Amino acid sequence: MIAILEQGLLLALAAMGVYISFRLVDLPDLTPDGSYIVGGAVAVVLLRSGHGWVSATLLAALAAGAAGFITALISTRFRIHTLLASIMVMTGLYSVAIRVMNAPNLPIPRFSTEKILSYEQVVGKTPLDDILGGIGNLQYESQGMKAVTVPFNNKADGHDLILIASLLLFISFLFWLFLRTELGTMLRGYGRNRFAVKVLGVNPNLFALMGLTVANFLVGLSGALFSMYSGFADVNMGTGMVVVCLASVILGEIIFGSREVAYGLFFPIVGAVVYQILLTLAMKYGYRIGFKPSDMKLLTAMFVVSVIAARRLKKSEVTV
Repeated sequence: MIAILEQGLLLALAAMGVYISFRLVDLPDLTPDGSYIVGGAVAVVLLRSGHGWVSATLLAALAAGAAGFITALISTRFRIHTLLASIMVMTGLYSVAIRVMNAPNLPIPRFSTEKILSYEQVVGKTPLDDILGGIGNLQYESQGMKAVTVPFNNKADGHDLILIASLLLFISFLFWLFLRTELGTMLRGYGRNRFAVKVLGVNPNLFALMGLTVANFLVGLSGALFSMYSGFADVNMGTGMVVVCLASVILGEIIFGSREVAYGLFFPIVGAVVYQILLTLAMKYGYRIGFKPSDMKLLTAMFVVSVIAARRLKKSEVTV
């Protein structure tokens, strides 16, 4: 159960980012499918190059935030719909992640092999050199890799859960404080009525840039932490991330109903945990009804479509 909560809270960071773009600033953005991968790829590469996990995580999240900024910049500068702009950026980020890792996937070394040397590496020759006559000193390069320090121990003893929950609550609290400021109020106002923000003499494009940058920053942060938690980064790990996060947001909205706690920031957090629990139950007991783990994303997509359709129908009935 602890591992389920840990994975659910890691997903909640990405779901919070999707909530900001789709709900708070009302901009459909598919960049998270790519920025999640970039966050994980950059974090793993930096860890392998000797950076600490804090700096690696921060730089990875900034790289993902830059992807969101590029999406918003393309949309506002060239007057391209956000959805189309995000599709182009998301597609490009797939190649960027492969270029960053120089491979489709990259593991995090957990054990150091740097000091393991063979006889030939120590003495510079093979045992047959003395018998057959030296053929010259042989040069060997160590292929070892230093062990990388990550904040997670994967022991399900509560350490990882406390760390992830503390980080999530800290970020949520900071963003809640920001939304209470004048700038944060304008950001929320931009999502409700963009023309009203323009009347106040503020360029609405500023809030599009801000919203998508912060949203993808959180998604990249989630990707970086998940890569450290799982021990690897893969270019396919972000596939369908937007749909999964939307499902988490919708689940949270269903649970809370009309109560908007902390500007709705708890919707994706609670929804992501519930989604992870449902995913685990489906994978554990779904075989009894012919369910396969590969069906989960199909069911998630169907769930999102059905909930949105039900809400639309309900609104139309009320209007009539």
